[in-house]
Amino acid sequence: MRYISVVLFSFAVSFSSQAKLVVVTTTTTLKNLVEEVGRDRVSVISLTKSTQDPHFVEAKPSYMVKLRKADMLVEVGLDLEVGWIGNVQRGAKNPVIINGGPGFFSAGDYVKAIEVPKLKVDRSQGDVHPYGNPHFHLDPNRIVTVVQALGKKLSKLDPASKEFYQNNADHFANKIKSSLPGWHSRVELSKVKNVVTYHKSLNYFLTSFGLHSVSSIEPHPGIPPTAKHIIGLIRQIRQEKVRCILNESYFETTAGERLRKETGAVLQVVPVEVQTDYFELIEALVHAVEECGKGAEGV
Repeated sequence: MRYISVVLFSFAVSFSSQAKLVVVTTTTTLKNLVEEVGRDRVSVISLTKSTQDPHFVEAKPSYMVKLRKADMLVEVGLDLEVGWIGNVQRGAKNPVIINGGPGFFSAGDYVKAIEVPKLKVDRSQGDVHPYGNPHFHLDPNRIVTVVQALGKKLSKLDPASKEFYQNNADHFANKIKSSLPGWHSRVELSKVKNVVTYHKSLNYFLTSFGLHSVSSIEPHPGIPPTAKHIIGLIRQIRQEKVRCILNESYFETTAGERLRKETGAVLQVVPVEVQTDYFELIEALVHAVEECGKGAEGV
């Protein structure tokens, strides 16, 4: 208990002596969210690029160096980064950002996950997350919850700026809420209902916008598609009149191209993480669905 008190005191002293709160995130999406809430009072670094699959990242020494001087670590959680972030935290030797530390924030703690396994998970099922699907950032409603939690967390680390952080979080949340009707209307007008994706990365987006995930190009999460699986998927796409194939940008498109040629469904390669800002990300996904609707009218 005394150790934790010392860490908290040291953290408060170190923060009070610097101009900005130094925040390290595991994804570019989280980086954007922290920047929206913290604005000019935070300096944010993402350990991964928008084109990287955050499941599989090498725990580089340079990441440990970045975390060594960080005031806050923001991860997705739900075991998305389980294969690498722990090694980075240990290598950084910074007690502030360890799990349970004053500067640790796991976004998954603030959302209700989908696809939580009901039975014991084993490797034969592929890369299944025992705590549920971790790609909740593609549901704008869940991001509202995360952003508001970030505002509270930053307020605890920097109490003098509490009103600033909370106002920014509220502004961002309200902007999302005001954008939702337009996005929903465009998806509905596309008349797209059934969708095939490569991975299950997009399932929160599909659920949020009333779309149905028919199947994935992967037979199991993290397992490359086999010829047998693709043949079965071609049959399923035809039977269920799937008009839209959304292929996440950090996965190969060979199988998706074959499905497109064999079935006439539209293939759209889509981003999964923020490249510019969160609204651009959701806009890209909505636009992809619209393009599916335009290009597959005869399907």
